[in-house]
Amino acid sequence: MSVTSSSRWLHRFAWLTATLTLLLPVTTGAIVTTLDAGMIFSDWPSSDGHNMLAYPWLTSARDQFVEHGHRLAGLTVGLLSIALAISAWVARASRTARLLALAIFASVFAQGILGGFRVLMDAKVMALIHGDFAAGVFSLMCVFVLVTGSRWEARTVVSDQSAGLMARNLSIVILTAIIVQYFLGGVVRHLIPFGLAGALSAAWVIHPWFALVPVLLSPILVVVAQRTGSQLLIRHANLMVVMVIGQALVGLATWYFRYGFPMWGVVAQQGSLSQIISSSVHKVVGMLTLMTSVLNVVCALAVQPPVSEVNSSRSQSFEGSMMGAAT
Repeated sequence: MSVTSSSRWLHRFAWLTATLTLLLPVTTGAIVTTLDAGMIFSDWPSSDGHNMLAYPWLTSARDQFVEHGHRLAGLTVGLLSIALAISAWVARASRTARLLALAIFASVFAQGILGGFRVLMDAKVMALIHGDFAAGVFSLMCVFVLVTGSRWEARTVVSDQSAGLMARNLSIVILTAIIVQYFLGGVVRHLIPFGLAGALSAAWVIHPWFALVPVLLSPILVVVAQRTGSQLLIRHANLMVVMVIGQALVGLATWYFRYGFPMWGVVAQQGSLSQIISSSVHKVVGMLTLMTSVLNVVCALAVQPPVSEVNSSRSQSFEGSMMGAAT
């Protein structure tokens, strides 16, 4: 198998790993949190004393089915992360890709340990950490997908340096805002319903309003990305707008089904199917939005001109201005 062919298969395998991670442990984890089924088993890694692979999963009750399915999904992704790390070295991928593959394996392993601690400690705070760390793991996988793709290799440096720097800085600001928003959403999901938020109880009010920050900034990023001329950055900036607006709409639906609007006579039905679906989808789309903002930052950094070129350009500009002053 040629280097080009092996790189193409590595990229496809990276896509498969990221997709299965989203569909299996991420989605089931979101449902587990919505159902508050994280402590349906008090032991780990066993389930009610059964070996993980020996538990009668298909015939179990709803909460046991979802939680044990989440554990099996985590095991599956763990095996995939091992295979991905091996594949990156066998395929003679770039040094960056190989290091990313090792980081993915290490982070998946750490995520599994966090999940175990959440059960053994029976701590809602650990559930919050476990959920937030999952977003970082998934984002890392998607960065690996990005850097192993042909479009990454074909990227061009921005010609307008000021626009490039503005895109980089704005991408970082949006990422920071979404990280804060994601954390606040985790507090609302994991802590506030159980009276454990303490000083963070204001997250219940801040979370929906703070969503306006990425909603307002994302379209500006699209305009700035257009100025850079980088197709890589433009494509991801457009995706950023779609994800942010989509997440905001899902958030409104989640609020409607979870809290209702009593002043309008709309009362939420706790534990309803619509509430379970909307809350779980909101969590998953939130993770996708965070991942997209991470890719935006990576792309914005990757299309910046080398430092030597920037310094050379500044030196030429300075010399030109001095010559003009001398004449």
